[in-house]
Amino acid sequence: MSAAASIAEQLRAATDLVYAGRFPQAEAGARLVLTRQPRNAEAHYVLALSAMFQNRHADALAPIDKAVSLAGADAQYAFVRAMCLAGASRVEEAVAGYRKALALRPAFFEAWANLGSLLESNGRFAEAEEAYLRAIRLKPGVAAVLNGLGMCLLARGELAGAAEAFAQAVAADPKFATAQNNLGNTLGKLKQVEAAIGHLQEAVRLRPDYAVAWVNLGEQCYVAGRDAEAVAAIDRALALDPANGGLRHLRDAIAGVQTGRAPDEYIRGFFDRFAADFDKRLVEDLEYRTPQRMMEFLAPWLAGREKRLRIEDLGCGTGLSGVVLAPYAARMEGVDLSGKMLDKARERGLYGALHEAEIAAYLDARPAGACDLAAAMDVFVYVGDLDAIFRAVARALAPGGMFALSVERLDGEGDFRLARSGRYAHSRAYLRALAKAHGLVEWKLEEADIRKEAGAPVHGILAGFTRP
Repeated sequence: MSAAASIAEQLRAATDLVYAGRFPQAEAGARLVLTRQPRNAEAHYVLALSAMFQNRHADALAPIDKAVSLAGADAQYAFVRAMCLAGASRVEEAVAGYRKALALRPAFFEAWANLGSLLESNGRFAEAEEAYLRAIRLKPGVAAVLNGLGMCLLARGELAGAAEAFAQAVAADPKFATAQNNLGNTLGKLKQVEAAIGHLQEAVRLRPDYAVAWVNLGEQCYVAGRDAEAVAAIDRALALDPANGGLRHLRDAIAGVQTGRAPDEYIRGFFDRFAADFDKRLVEDLEYRTPQRMMEFLAPWLAGREKRLRIEDLGCGTGLSGVVLAPYAARMEGVDLSGKMLDKARERGLYGALHEAEIAAYLDARPAGACDLAAAMDVFVYVGDLDAIFRAVARALAPGGMFALSVERLDGEGDFRLARSGRYAHSRAYLRALAKAHGLVEWKLEEADIRKEAGAPVHGILAGFTRP
């Protein structure tokens, strides 16, 4: 056997050792070759491959760079270099690296698939979708790629297309639990609840430790009115994630357990998820009109106070309430738990300052008597016990100041109640008792429909209390 043939055989053996997970032996073989041929590109490539397989992506870059510099235009080496860059979180360089590999070999399925995955994981869904489609044209039945395409379609609201992509992924690999979960979740969004439950049950059968799928299963069972199954599924999720306060709140609501407020992480997570299109969902889908109704309610008190009031917009969200309050503000500040909602509010340019905080804690840190109008519109559906809120608002208001709020109306006995929806309703008597306890005077209480849910009006109360 010639020397060249012997070296080629050694490198094939070293590569096989990498794929067998015998990394020290593989690296020893590659280094032995380099003692004889220091400029052997394939030996440097084997060292890079071994480091990459061990998730030592930063360590892999020096040998793969050496291999690329020695070999020149090689699509496989460019591809592995891009994978190492991606593993080292050097995203833009990795994207460029995959594109370089594809320029050298346009029909490189793995490069298109990896490029799609990298772009998708970084929220670049339009580019990822294009990459996945190119991969699918080259190799149509790969479940992971079809699942990735579904995620891109889901991200831009193409629910039917996403469901079709996930269904194809499941058909390609019925044991792919992630695709089963994604298909179930998407079918739920399409109101195909029983079909959704079937796929989610399969996802958790395949992966009993799949917490997200247990949550999705619980939510779909809840929608279907199968409350016992919903609670059982959420209990499984809680066993996997016992510190998740949001899950516990959901379970309490379905099981009828009464609590004082939703956990901050539940509120923050819920609104962070929906911040991007929250206004459309609220105004168009739920016919949300509370800000306009609140302005009509407050009109007698607001008359003649344009641009004169120091306003605190409590639970300001994206600033929908700020739009109607702004004409009366000498200065307006907003507070909300959701940073992403505050980002949207900031874009409106209405607020002197915005604060990411819990309402009572925020007001307690403010100067006493420095607020003329504290407004909370559709905020206390996530807070049952309002005692701390009333105490903090009463301290913050200047004499003559107004606390204006809306709540869902509690029909029946009690001060407040956590409903199956996960939201709280409050009674008139409770609001009046809190106001009296904290030295506020009732200005007016009025019933109003504050939005729609499942096509039916949600009955609420508009309330105004002043500080003497």
